[in-house]
Amino acid sequence: MMVLKNKLLKTIWDELSGHLDWLKHHTTWLRAIVGVMYFLLFTILLSSNIFVSTLQLEVGEPSPQLITAPWTKDIVDQVKYNREKEAAAKGVKPIYKADEEYLALLTKELGNAFAALRENSASEDERISELKKTRLFASLPEGVLTSLIETLPDELDKSEKVGRDIILTRARDLDIGSRTSKDVAVFRDRIKAELDQSDLTQDAKVFFKVFMDLEVSQPTLIVDESTTEAVRAAKRAEIKQEVLHYKANQKIVGAGEIVDETIYQVLVDYGLINSQNTWKAASGIALIVLIGIASIAAYLYQYKRDVFLLANRLVLIGLIMILVVAIGRAVIALNLGADFNTLSGMLIPVAWATMTVAILVGVDIAIMVSVVLAVFVAVLVDPALSTSFSLHAGVVALFGGIVGVYSVSRLSQRSDLARAGIFVSGVNVLMISGIALSSDMRLAVWGVGVILGIVNGLASSFLTVGALHWFESGFHITSSVRLLELSDPNRPLLKRLLMEAPGTYHHSILVGNLAEAAAEAVRADATLVRVASMYHDIGKLKRPYFFIENQFTQDNPHDKIAPTLSSLIITSHVKDGLELAKENKLPLQIQDIIAQHHGDSLVSFFYHKALEENENVPEETFHYEGPKPQTKEAALVALADNVEAAVRSMKQPTPGRVEGFVRKIIKDKLNDGQLDQCDLTFQDLDRIAMAFVRVLSGIFHSRVEYPEMPSIRESSSNDSVNKKPSEEVEESETAQTKKQPDSPEGAAEAKVSQED
Repeated sequence: MMVLKNKLLKTIWDELSGHLDWLKHHTTWLRAIVGVMYFLLFTILLSSNIFVSTLQLEVGEPSPQLITAPWTKDIVDQVKYNREKEAAAKGVKPIYKADEEYLALLTKELGNAFAALRENSASEDERISELKKTRLFASLPEGVLTSLIETLPDELDKSEKVGRDIILTRARDLDIGSRTSKDVAVFRDRIKAELDQSDLTQDAKVFFKVFMDLEVSQPTLIVDESTTEAVRAAKRAEIKQEVLHYKANQKIVGAGEIVDETIYQVLVDYGLINSQNTWKAASGIALIVLIGIASIAAYLYQYKRDVFLLANRLVLIGLIMILVVAIGRAVIALNLGADFNTLSGMLIPVAWATMTVAILVGVDIAIMVSVVLAVFVAVLVDPALSTSFSLHAGVVALFGGIVGVYSVSRLSQRSDLARAGIFVSGVNVLMISGIALSSDMRLAVWGVGVILGIVNGLASSFLTVGALHWFESGFHITSSVRLLELSDPNRPLLKRLLMEAPGTYHHSILVGNLAEAAAEAVRADATLVRVASMYHDIGKLKRPYFFIENQFTQDNPHDKIAPTLSSLIITSHVKDGLELAKENKLPLQIQDIIAQHHGDSLVSFFYHKALEENENVPEETFHYEGPKPQTKEAALVALADNVEAAVRSMKQPTPGRVEGFVRKIIKDKLNDGQLDQCDLTFQDLDRIAMAFVRVLSGIFHSRVEYPEMPSIRESSSNDSVNKKPSEEVEESETAQTKKQPDSPEGAAEAKVSQED
């Protein structure tokens, strides 16, 4: 039975391992699974408070139990407020205006009628016959129509003007004009009465009365919707909100009491009952979350493809954001008191997330995370986004997060993290003060908000320091903080290097200075190249005295062994360095630079020495194993390593000779193909050369000659007494340089070959 059980467990484990291996090779599916997982987690966290209700109540139903206020809170009586606003709006009577479109039609009809009366191209009988074809003239008595035809044109013009003015003026009058269909008949009667009192001829009066009966058939006034709605809005604005003050444990509704609309609203505000739109609200939050995650993913895919392809970076970004939202959920649940509960969102440490992402992943990605988290914080404070509190919390989170990013964007020492917390606290105080001034916030509330903003900034800094190590270890990321720790001279490897190989140690320090200056010139990671330079030659600890910078006697062990063995010892320091780096758990980036800082270049000094003994010696034996530098940082360390070793052996290193020699070394590395696999441009190489020369000029500066000092002690040797210190230095240097080849290039080649 136990055997079968073990076999079953082994089968399940093998199956699970197979699926995990499949996911590792199908990273698209892995990223999709990570995205879905974080989408669900964010949605649950942001919408959780709308599902925590326990009561099922409706307006008009009795309460099954006594319900009291969980905490002190001021609640707006929204139901009464809405009711009073609508009542005020309904109290506004419609505002009317003339129906200009309809009145223009009436004017046109009058004009056409009088134009027909003026027409005299035919006989009178023919004109009467033609006019009676229209309904208006057919309705006139025979004598009236004949009289109108015979009226002179001037009289017709006068009659038309008087009648039109009476009709249209009264039609536009807001008191006389007709507003509804029922008012049309009254309006016609009033116009007819006014026509009777006018000085029009009797025939003209009959014509206009018939016109009123036939043509004026609808209201002449219509409702002015825009003006009416503006007045109603003004009336609504005059209504003030009524605030209900509830103390903790105060009764809201008793057992058996009917739940009216006001009580229902209070229970909803406290989150004690389920809302009818719970799932609708959750769907809206899910949509916001989807847009936020998609925005980050699209940005990474478009502008940071290298990060997008690394599943562990995506998991890290999502994990940090989830932790901040989870902390925010806990913070929102805190009871700060009735007056200060709305400020709880100011405590959510968004800056912690943005600073951590900036340090571990990238500054521009952290800015995007800051924007998305600010939206999430606003939703967290108020899922409905119906109050100003959510906007306030979101704005504080946004600017605090962005300032946190810029505070650590140039991290060069540990104190920068503490300073970042102060900067975040400062911008939080300023933002909260701006909100207080714009929203007429009470002084006490502003004071508490300022305190919360300061706590937020300092907590973000502390959380960043505390969590950084765990994120680095868990996701195998080397941050600038970790690099700063490794640059401590008291680290075991560096201490060993100083004690056992002091020449190599000082060489590494100078290489670091050169590489750091070049990195700043080409916008590479200056901190990484400086720290990697300090460790790039740790493999020499295994056999320090086989490297010329550590030889303090006249004996050179290479004089006693074959060139092939010397080359093997020299090249093996790369492999030995990698082993030491792995034993001491140095970051992968530093291990890569250790492996790549010589590429697959030739140990030319011992190769040429071997050729003197045997012309058929294979060149492959004298090459480093590689690989060639793959990154800007590795290439910079490689170039700085060669330049420092070579220039140090030059005779009379004037600025001009140093610059020419530096450019020659870089050109030789380029021609040898050692820079083929990194992304340095020709412009970068020129900047690197200038940076090297600038640093080297400070090292190999000219010295002033000391004046001759008087003797302070009698001695048997006058030459010893009168010799200048500068002459002693010169003779010492001359004695040493006589041992080197004559040309600077030869000296450099020998120096580099034996040191490396």
